[in-house]
Amino acid sequence: MSTMTATGIKRRYVTAGGRQVHYRVFGLGPAVVLLHDSPRSSRLHSGTMKMLASRFRVFAFDTPGYGNSDPLTGPEPTILDFAKALGETLAVLGLEQAPLYATHTGAKIALALAARGGRMPLLVLDGLSIPDAPAPESFISAYMRPFQPDESGAYLASEWVHVRDMLRWFPWFSHKADSRIAMDPPNAEWLEDYGIDLFSAGPHYSDAYAAAMRWSPWDDLLAVKVPTLVAARSDDVLYAYLDKVPTDRNPMLSVERLGSDRGEWLDWLAAALAVTASVAVPTESAAQDAHAPRGYVDLPQGQLHWRKGGAGSGRTVLILSAPTTLEALDWACRIGPDRPTLVPELPGFGDSDPLPQPSADAVADCLAVLIGRMDCGPVDVFAIDLAAPIGARLAARHPALVGTLAIHGAPPLDPAAAAAMRTATCPQINFDPHAGTHLHHVWHMLRDSQVQWPWYGASQSAVRKTGVLPDSMAMLAALTGILKQRLHYGDAVVAALGASDAASWVEVNVPTLVCHGNDPSQAEAAELAALVPQGLTLALPANGAQAASLLAAALGEPLAAVSWA
Repeated sequence: MSTMTATGIKRRYVTAGGRQVHYRVFGLGPAVVLLHDSPRSSRLHSGTMKMLASRFRVFAFDTPGYGNSDPLTGPEPTILDFAKALGETLAVLGLEQAPLYATHTGAKIALALAARGGRMPLLVLDGLSIPDAPAPESFISAYMRPFQPDESGAYLASEWVHVRDMLRWFPWFSHKADSRIAMDPPNAEWLEDYGIDLFSAGPHYSDAYAAAMRWSPWDDLLAVKVPTLVAARSDDVLYAYLDKVPTDRNPMLSVERLGSDRGEWLDWLAAALAVTASVAVPTESAAQDAHAPRGYVDLPQGQLHWRKGGAGSGRTVLILSAPTTLEALDWACRIGPDRPTLVPELPGFGDSDPLPQPSADAVADCLAVLIGRMDCGPVDVFAIDLAAPIGARLAARHPALVGTLAIHGAPPLDPAAAAAMRTATCPQINFDPHAGTHLHHVWHMLRDSQVQWPWYGASQSAVRKTGVLPDSMAMLAALTGILKQRLHYGDAVVAALGASDAASWVEVNVPTLVCHGNDPSQAEAAELAALVPQGLTLALPANGAQAASLLAAALGEPLAAVSWA
């Protein structure tokens, strides 16, 4: 965790119950907590947080398995499991006595916690399902059909149909006139965010969803001993359940029937929370958790998201790839047994904010801040393909932070060729709310990038001889990262290609290994090594594990001791 400025919503991780919990925080004032429904994440509450920020410090959590939060273990977690996890998170953050707002699935989780010793001064449940009996398993199985990424990408079409049908029928698989939901369709922005959250949760999208369907809140409503306001807007599919809230059997319960106007709803929510909000905001530390596998570094222009792993000893290997972390994470897994690894999401991709004026130098400076904040310098830098110029600029601008630079493929040195690549490599991705064609566009671009260089290359000379298709979950993660920043995912690539010239490479004055082999991205390895004052070439075998082991060993030795080919 680290200090928040007043410039915008910050994202954080906290470790609770042995898991990383991701959350958003914004605002000044007493603390309040927001929970989302399924399969959403704290992203759902971004607009609400901004509206409440002038009066409250607003914390919005990603439920385990959703957004960026680690999932719960076990095949079928229950609402009680989710409630326990929520209690652990509130305790770690010092928020047990903050008012808590929760909607739909989140409402059942929050109520279960409140009924078992919750200490919040007010619980606001916006949309609570109170069926006469839990849904039968046959219904849950049909409604929660598995999210199963496959090698062909066929699941993308299936999931987009699922997204659209969930907004038209209840249950979504019953395409009958009397199953049609009496609600106007959401706008394209809402639908795009919903899709991002669904793909972020992936196979875990149904964890809390199914748990909520199996859980009756009746006993919890009777047992809760904190003031609990059950509300719903008139256009909520759960509005009718307000009639079932047993206010006559528990004086802690009250009901609020709301209209459909969002502005009026926000005013009501702010007023309701203000009555009991008094918890002082806990002090936050700017230090990075040395043991956390993921985190953020705060920069003047936003946040940089990183992943850490690996074992062994020696310098940390900073691994760079663009436009996604697909290649970097693959290499991190292979190098990890021998060396600590650090993989940043470059600005404009995934959960790293875009730069206002992206350039290779600006990206390199962000990485320098990351190394300093992680207190892991000097690092060895391993820059792959399109990210090679960024690794070079980091070494040129911040040589004290770089032990050895290793390059595995690079854009062409010829300015005209680099300019052509800059135009074609990261095309504009247009969101398609009707057919979801944006999903297929991204997926095929990612898949092609693994078997040819550049990804749009159609000739035999573009074939990557050692190209291996990544597994479906790695592809899903890369695809979701692009969806999160559809308008900026190519910023780092464009910046890198703007620095793919001989003059930039000549400025690199750290020991540099330029890997060469039979991959088309390495066609200019010899020329590149000749430009760098301390450059040498290193032949890597086609076998991925052997290549990683050799690279890790080479990075750990003085260049004079390395055996070249």
